[in-house]
Amino acid sequence: MRQDHIDNSYFLWGTDPWDKSSLELNAQMRGMPSGVPTDFYYMTGDARFHMESIRFLNELKGNLESLHARLIEQEREYNERMAQEAAHRQAEEAARARAEAEATARRLAEEQAAQQRAIEAALQLAQRQVEEAKHALALRKAEEARAKKAESRHAVEVTFGPEASREIDNAIKALRGTIEIAITDFSNAINAHGALGLSQLETIQHMSVTH
Repeated sequence: MRQDHIDNSYFLWGTDPWDKSSLELNAQMRGMPSGVPTDFYYMTGDARFHMESIRFLNELKGNLESLHARLIEQEREYNERMAQEAAHRQAEEAARARAEAEATARRLAEEQAAQQRAIEAALQLAQRQVEEAKHALALRKAEEARAKKAESRHAVEVTFGPEASREIDNAIKALRGTIEIAITDFSNAINAHGALGLSQLETIQHMSVTH
């Protein structure tokens, strides 16, 4: 028996193919406890039951295969959609993490730059303060030196006075002239008696000059 015989069996009886409920009803009737008739009508009905059962099973098999294929395709589409969504979420998370990392890096760079600027400003301030302190110290030392010099000059002027200093200088000059005259006279007198030589006279004259 070919498949087309089974598919077209309902033409033999001139009715529509049996559905699931008709097959179940005939199966229940065949399962009732009674004798099995052997007449032509019963055998025709029995043949139709078997042929309808085979046809129904063949259709069910085709439907199940089609359903199985659809389920496989749906599962594939579902898995593909889940993979795409997971990839999209991962891409979003990666982008968010990258943005957060970049923001953190920028914030750290800005903080480091601010710290560096603060350090440089502090160093410049410290250097300026050191220079100002050195300048102030130099000015103070110069002022102290001028003060000491002025104090020393004032002390000399207070002790001797300008007029006294001039008088002392004049007295020293007069004394030196007197000494030179006395030595010259002494040398002439001694030289007349030949008591001293020329070298000794030069020594005495040198002493008169140094004094």
